[in-house]
Amino acid sequence: MPRSREQCAQIREDSKKNILDKSILYFAKNGLDGTKIGDLVKAIGIGQGSIYCYFKSKEELFSEVQKVSMENIGLDEFDKINSGDLPPIRKLRYISDYVVKNLSENEMYCAYIHLAFYARMHGDLQAENPFFNMVRKIVIQGQKEGFFSKGNADKIADYYLGVIYLYGMRKLYDPEISIPTSAELERVVRG
Repeated sequence: MPRSREQCAQIREDSKKNILDKSILYFAKNGLDGTKIGDLVKAIGIGQGSIYCYFKSKEELFSEVQKVSMENIGLDEFDKINSGDLPPIRKLRYISDYVVKNLSENEMYCAYIHLAFYARMHGDLQAENPFFNMVRKIVIQGQKEGFFSKGNADKIADYYLGVIYLYGMRKLYDPEISIPTSAELERVVRG
């Protein structure tokens, strides 16, 4: 029996999701410039033309991979924490605990972190990054309340994200690397 339009649309959506999901780890380990479509499709296990059925270019695929990664770093969880009536030091601890636990236990989370922060860590400071914005807001609140070190809140938030990014990358290449504790990570903010 022929497939319905809905079934065909679902198959197409599932195929696109499969390409995205399998591209995340590859892009995280190889970067945009280090990724060749021919190598990527071999790693995914599809024909080279298949990617172009869903994405116009490697750059478009990479952009989609970054969006998926941002969605998977825990922003919903962080928003719950941030919206609560907690002191900034507690908000930062909850976020740090979540990030440290996931970096330690989940290779895909390391890839998500790398790709979600990629633009910012490669010099595009104008790129929208909700995680950076949230950390910056917590830093500013913590500075006002005397919990965190004085200084430029953007730089302090970048330092915090930079440490997370660094250890996420290191964990991708060396699964045995020791991830900093939450307290060690927070030193960047607390001074």
